[in-house]
Formats: sequence, structure tokens, C-alpha cells
Amino acid sequence: MDEVTATGLDIDEGMVLKVDDTIFYGSDAIHALALRSSRKGFVNRVAFWIFRSKTAARVLYPVLAACRKLLLRILGRTRINNLNIEDNDRF
Repeated sequence: MDEVTATGLDIDEGMVLKVDDTIFYGSDAIHALALRSSRKGFVNRVAFWIFRSKTAARVLYPVLAACRKLLLRILGRTRINNLNIEDNDRF
């Protein structure tokens, strides 16, 4: 988490994936994860099929992130706030 914060990445705004010494963020993270994941199981196959394309990941990721934010707001969850940004008690 310290490394993610030091790079200035806000994990409340995007997914982070670290592979070896490379950090992927947002749509790049979901694309890289899809390419590295198992193809076993229905959900994994669908995720691979959709997110293997960088273009599809860039188009769909913001929609999925917005749905996540909405769900967290409905559930009343607070932000992780790893960058210590003022005035963001909730998503």
C-alpha cells in the first residue's frame, strides 16, 4: 500500500495490480489481470473474453467503477483514502 500511495495512485478511484516491478492501474489493471487469470470457470472465461481487449477494458472499466462507487455509497461505506484527500468521507 505504501508503494501504491507513493506513486500517487488513488485506490478509491481505480484498481491496482502489481506484477513483479510493474504497477497497472484502472483499466490497464483489469486487462492485465484478465490475461493472467485462469480460464477455468464461467466467470473467468467471460472476464477473459471481455477484458482481453484493451479497448473493451478502457470502455467498460469506468462503467464498472461507477457501479462499485454507487454500491459502496448505498451501503454507507467510507473511502480508503490512501492519499489523505480532504472531505471525502463517503464514496
